[in-house]
Amino acid sequence: MTRILPWLAGAALVLAACGSASPPASEGGPSASAGESSSSGLASPSSPATASPSESPQASVPSGGASYTVRSGDTLSLIARSWGTTVELLQAWNAGRYPSLAADPGTVQVGWVLIVSGDPDATPLPTPVVAPAPTPPASGCRAGNRVAAGSQQTFVSIPGAGHAVALTFDMGGRLDPGVEILNLLIANHVCATLFPTGAMAETTQGKAIMAIIKAHPELFEVGNHTMHHCDLVHGGLGSPTTAPCVTGGTPTSDFIRKELTDAAAILKQYSGQDPVPYWRPPYGSVNDFVRTAAASVGYTKTFMWSVDTIDWK
Repeated sequence: MTRILPWLAGAALVLAACGSASPPASEGGPSASAGESSSSGLASPSSPATASPSESPQASVPSGGASYTVRSGDTLSLIARSWGTTVELLQAWNAGRYPSLAADPGTVQVGWVLIVSGDPDATPLPTPVVAPAPTPPASGCRAGNRVAAGSQQTFVSIPGAGHAVALTFDMGGRLDPGVEILNLLIANHVCATLFPTGAMAETTQGKAIMAIIKAHPELFEVGNHTMHHCDLVHGGLGSPTTAPCVTGGTPTSDFIRKELTDAAAILKQYSGQDPVPYWRPPYGSVNDFVRTAAASVGYTKTFMWSVDTIDWK
């Protein structure tokens, strides 16, 4: 998702293959995903997923404050908004009881009892009452029109897109807003292309996001963002850990191919889609050597981006 915000982290979360039978054959430079003339979607740039989870602030745990029991569908960000607090404070107040919150604020479990306020009489903020929104007009976007591998192409923007946008999301880091984002897109019939890494697709949150993608192939398409989000030009970096990306120098063709094929197996398993020939190089780090290695295993369509929402920061 953008990434789907750190999702999605980086979101970050792609050339949205929505709304046209095949992507225009424009050659682009390193920075691209734009919309097609009949598509709608979100765009979120490739997020450098090297940022480590945010540190919980130092805050004393309220004594005798209000508590809340986590229910199905809750996220820490939803709970924070509902109780007028922040994700960071919820982490600080509850990490002692639930240590995983300190490192992974995106995952909460049904039944956890969280301290949500220092005021024992606090209540959730009232849900705003709004008039029903009119039914949005159909966007006209359509996923499921993946092209054949063909020749190598790099897309930064889509010629002839007019005012349309190709919405793309990267899934290489934090994924906590991902389910909310996809549900919003579904409610408004908006297409998007998502580029998950294999490592993040295997997490609890990643599997939930991939299940939504699998249930809505008419809206969402999947591209490959490699297995470990390594810098394929220089080596190093990576997410959620840097260890698999330590190559001792420039990554080899075999290393690049394995990063793509390992991820593809996982993406097909959880999304039901084969990401070939769409892929997005982590950090936008790509050159002719990397493109040739990727093309040798079918990834001939390299998607960059034209607008970066920087939501992964």
